[in-house]
Amino acid sequence: MEKIFTKKAIINLAFAVLILQGCKTSKISRSPENLQIPESFESTQEEAENSVALLHWEEFFEDDILKNLICIALENNQDNLKTLERIKIARANYRIAKAGWLPEISGIAGASERRFSEFTMDGVGNADANLSPNVPEDKRIPDPYLDFIVGAGFNWELDVWGKYKNLRKAASARYLASEEMANHVKTWLISEIAVGYYRLIGLDEEIRILEEYIGLQESAFDLSKDLKTSGKENQLAVDQFEALLLNSKSLFVEKQMELRSTELYLTSLLGIYQLDHKRTSLEDALEIPELIRVGLPSELLVYRPDIRIAERELLASHADVKAARAAFFPSFNLFGMAGFNAFDFGKLFFNPASAVYQFGAGLAAPVFNRNQIKMGFETANAAQQIAWYDYEQTVLKSYLEVLDLVNQFEAYQMQVQLKTNEVSVQKRSVDNSNTMFLVGYANYLEVINAQSRALLAEIELVELKTQKLQTNVKLYKALGGGWI
Repeated sequence: MEKIFTKKAIINLAFAVLILQGCKTSKISRSPENLQIPESFESTQEEAENSVALLHWEEFFEDDILKNLICIALENNQDNLKTLERIKIARANYRIAKAGWLPEISGIAGASERRFSEFTMDGVGNADANLSPNVPEDKRIPDPYLDFIVGAGFNWELDVWGKYKNLRKAASARYLASEEMANHVKTWLISEIAVGYYRLIGLDEEIRILEEYIGLQESAFDLSKDLKTSGKENQLAVDQFEALLLNSKSLFVEKQMELRSTELYLTSLLGIYQLDHKRTSLEDALEIPELIRVGLPSELLVYRPDIRIAERELLASHADVKAARAAFFPSFNLFGMAGFNAFDFGKLFFNPASAVYQFGAGLAAPVFNRNQIKMGFETANAAQQIAWYDYEQTVLKSYLEVLDLVNQFEAYQMQVQLKTNEVSVQKRSVDNSNTMFLVGYANYLEVINAQSRALLAEIELVELKTQKLQTNVKLYKALGGGWI
């Protein structure tokens, strides 16, 4: 009696040690609530009632041509379509995990034929049984032996420690993350389309300006040749005017090349082969409302899809750790089967004598593979730490990105105003230099310098206006894209 008690005590102690070791390694990492971010953005912008982050792209962009391009891209862009397919994969994985805690039920149906050797235990036993007067004719074992079975079996691992529950939580979080990824890709796609569209508008304006200045420089070049013929200028002046003209024509070709490359890139984003790239003018595109309130840093956690993706991944990795921890504990299984089994097919169905069943329960605890389970747990825990750092890094980058874009937008507003005034002065200097050159009060170098500086100032003004438009788009993207 004492020995039996001692054995039971040892078994109970071993079982308790297994559980305690599992609990000992169950370290829980930080959660999204632990993250501290600033309470406000550093900005000189006056706050308004609405935030850019609350505007859907159809409200944010007012250009109908741009809206049409975005609609085409959302329907045809391969990156966007691939993301939608990944959502289907995540949904399927979630459904698989959701059904993980249910019992596995499988149908059983089979037929076989076997002949036993007369020099085996089965062969001798069957022959002896058939000779027994206690075995009726219809129950004698045939030779060869036939075996028919029809029924159903099940196996059910009870989710005592929450393994399947946590796997389900992880799959659910990753499914939600895949939906956020779809929004993230859409935001990226919309912003890329808008940035490319505004770049085309800017290049159109730069090409128009170059055409205007090429005409002006051709006139100056012709005038210099006439003055040389009349003896009022020399060949050096003619060469300088011609060099300036050739430089502008080269820049014109470069801008046309850049325009075509941008059109092709925009076409690739649309996911189609050909498109007539219609667009509005730069001045019409600039008729946009001033930058409205960007909101609070804490709102980024709600509005930005990439932050929500990182948060979902963090929650999923947290559930993975709990599921990995559950592997340390014993698993409890219920199993069984029920059906009909006979060596005569005619007696298989609806015969109580051919009915069979089996029910049982089992317990399995890791012993020799605990080190492997421990490594799996440590891997899951390290993955959770990485997910936390990814989340923290995403929030930090998002906050700094918004700060940088707001600063850029405000700077571009001031630069555009200053550059506009500079262009007016430079144009006036071109008119004055041309007039003074005709009457001999200015030399050709002054005319060339005036034209060069004026052309450069106008090109820079167009680039600033384009960058302002693109920064406005990037700010829309940085604040989440309006997928609330």
